[in-house]
Order: sequence, then structure tokens, then C-alpha cells
Amino acid sequence: MVQLLLAFVVLPFVQAYWLMGANNVLTTQRIDPIMNPGIVSNHVHAVVGGSNFGLNFSTASLRSSECSSIPISEDKSNYWYPQLYFQWDNGSFTSVAGNPVMYDLFLESKLESSNALNTGDYRYYLFSDKAGTTTAFPDDFRMISGNPVLRTFDSTSFAQQAVTYICLDFNGKPTRSNQFPKARCPSGVRSQINFPSCWDGKNSDSADHQSHMSFMSTGPDTGNCSNPAYPVTVPRIFLEVYWYTQAFDNFRNQAKVPDQPFVFSNGDPIGYSFHADFANGWQAGALQGALDKCNCNPYGDPSCCAAQGVFTLDQKKQCVISDTVDEVVFGTLGSLPGNNPVRTDCGIEYADTVVPALLSPVYVSNSTEVPMKRGTISVPAMTLTGPSSTSNTREKEFCKPESTLKSSSACCSRSSVLSGWWLITSIVGLVIGWNFDSL
Repeated sequence: MVQLLLAFVVLPFVQAYWLMGANNVLTTQRIDPIMNPGIVSNHVHAVVGGSNFGLNFSTASLRSSECSSIPISEDKSNYWYPQLYFQWDNGSFTSVAGNPVMYDLFLESKLESSNALNTGDYRYYLFSDKAGTTTAFPDDFRMISGNPVLRTFDSTSFAQQAVTYICLDFNGKPTRSNQFPKARCPSGVRSQINFPSCWDGKNSDSADHQSHMSFMSTGPDTGNCSNPAYPVTVPRIFLEVYWYTQAFDNFRNQAKVPDQPFVFSNGDPIGYSFHADFANGWQAGALQGALDKCNCNPYGDPSCCAAQGVFTLDQKKQCVISDTVDEVVFGTLGSLPGNNPVRTDCGIEYADTVVPALLSPVYVSNSTEVPMKRGTISVPAMTLTGPSSTSNTREKEFCKPESTLKSSSACCSRSSVLSGWWLITSIVGLVIGWNFDSL
């Protein structure tokens, strides 16, 4: 089981904010319409948000979603992040049936208690209580935080400081690190990522999906938008995913790497490559109205803003879509979906030459059950031309100095195939807010 927390933050000191947990995971499959539009993605992502998520998107298409797994009805945006796996030593890959049902996030008591903040999926919107200081995302806005090919850490990089992990112990003291914890964490592991919150004020996207945005002046969660190239403050998204790793403590002696047996879907066993994507699907005017008006609860309970008519809150609604990619990502598998290799020495954008078929149409369910109907094959599976006769893969190495997604270590090529994995599924949630000192 996994729990997700997403947060929107902007300014250095939070005066008002609201929390909202996604009610369930919308879908888990190899789709990334920002990095890999129109085609099967390199690795598996878990997705929350509007039901019109797919190989391509626009704000208009997301707004017309039939439903959303996010409890604020005006938010049909999508948020996605890589899935986590447990790697076995015997070469098998077995998924764990997750329970993507949101816990009660909006609390009868203060949300600052550790148990409250770590027992569900959250999305935070953090903001100033001064109207007009934070600007809503424009139509067709999208961005990525994190780098899927990183395997080393640069402590001076705000982008890398934006990714952290908490080894949770609700009966003791949690510990923070920049890589996935090696220790056994009694209450699980929480991965965290900040999105940049300073916008150039012009572009809804950029070639690398990052350079139209910048982090604040003194860090990923502190400072202001004083850089004249990025003068516009937008909500800072803060995403937290709670991974139920403690369920695997008794199996570590059967893992390929017992000290740290967990690996992300892009083949990262270290954790530096954790990343997340955001695609704006807010109804026109709704987010700006919330940024200007939702400041009535000091503990982030969104129901008070809903009661004032700022937005519509439905914490019981569910939303699930059928697969677009004809591929099994749960159950017993011979390799990680997409055949991604596990690499500690360098990161590559890896793609298996065997591409799954695409299914159409996609069906929507207003429950946590996957829709009974399944689309028929609209685009047959295909085999791509590999780089050599000895490889069944294509690899894209980010090693040019000017590349914003470059590897931090030397380029390298694939030398082995994945061994076994245990998939950890997730429960999703988001938090929305404006000014935020630290998380």
C-alpha cells in the first residue's frame, strides 16, 4: 500500500492553506503525456485526478473529465509519479494488490499530529492570506519536478534538495534523507518532492518541461520569486507518497539487495531520480478564486472553504479508468514493466523494443473497481528497431552538459535485465496551499 501527499506551496510563510486527499488512484500504467506524448512511456506511473488522463492532454480535455479521484470537484488536473517495487533475489516479479482507498484526511483534530499527516493521501495547496499575491496556473500548463536519470546527489542543487525521504516511526523519531532509506522503517517510508513555484509568466510549457519554472530564491520551499526571469508566484506543489514498506520487513532476507530492496519503476534503487508531473485541469477561475479566498482554517481542513462556496468538496467520490496500454503491471511478472534495468552507476531513459498495443476506448468507473469493459486494440503492438543486433532495447542517455535531464555520472549501456520485483501500489492524496516555510 502507498499513500500520496501532494502539496501546493508558494510563499515563504504560510498564512492559509488547505489539505485534500485524493480519494483513490485513477490508474497505474506506462503513460506519461508530458515526457512521452502519444506513445507508451518508459516506466510505470501511478496517476490521480481527472478521468480524461491519457496519451495526450489539454486543459480543455481534462476539464471535461467525467469524474476525478480528487475530492475538490473543480480540480480535474492530473498528478503522477513513479511506482515502487520490492526486488526479490529469485528473479520473480510479483505485485501486491494495493488498496487505493483514501483514509479520513480532514481530521476531527489538528492535522499537525504525525499520525494524522501520515495515514492517508494528501494534496496541499499552501498560499498567502493576501489576495492577489499568488497566480493560478494558466491553461495547458504542465511541469515536471525531478530527474528520472539521476543516480548521484548534488547538495547545492535546489532541484535535488526538492526530493527527500522520511523514514517514519510513529512511536519514535522519524529521520530524513535525500535517498531512499536503507534502514527498516517501522511506519513506512514517505517520499517527498517540491515543484518549483516561480513562473516566467509567459510559457505554459518548455522543451524540457522545466525551464519555464524556477525554484524560489533560497531553496525549494523557502524564499521568493525575486529572479526577474521568473517573477510570477504560482502555487508550490508539494507531493508526498507514503510507501507501506514495513510489510516487506520479514522478506528482506529474500531480496536481491537486503540492505535496500526497493526500486522505483525507472530502475532506480537509490531514490535520487524520484520525480513527479503536473498537468493543469482546474476549472476556469476556480483555482484563482480559491487562492484569493480560502484562508479560513489554520489546519488545512478544506471543508470550511467548501462551506463558504469557494469550491465543491466531495470526499466520498471515486474515479477509476480502464487501461490504455495493453500490459500487465500487476501480478507475477518476469521483469519490470518496460524491461527497465536496475542501475546504480548511471541513469538512462530506457525503452524496451517490444511495445504493447494500445486499447480504445477507455472506460470510466465511479467506484474503486476497475471498469468491467475493456477497450479493443486500436494500435497493434510493434517491435522497434534496436541500436544493435545484440540488444533488445533502445536507450536514451542524457549525458550532454546542456541537457537538463542529464545523468550525473558517466554514460553507460545496458548490461543486464531486471531480476524479480514486488510492486507496491499506492493510495493518493494532494495538499493545496500558498505560503509555506518548510515541509
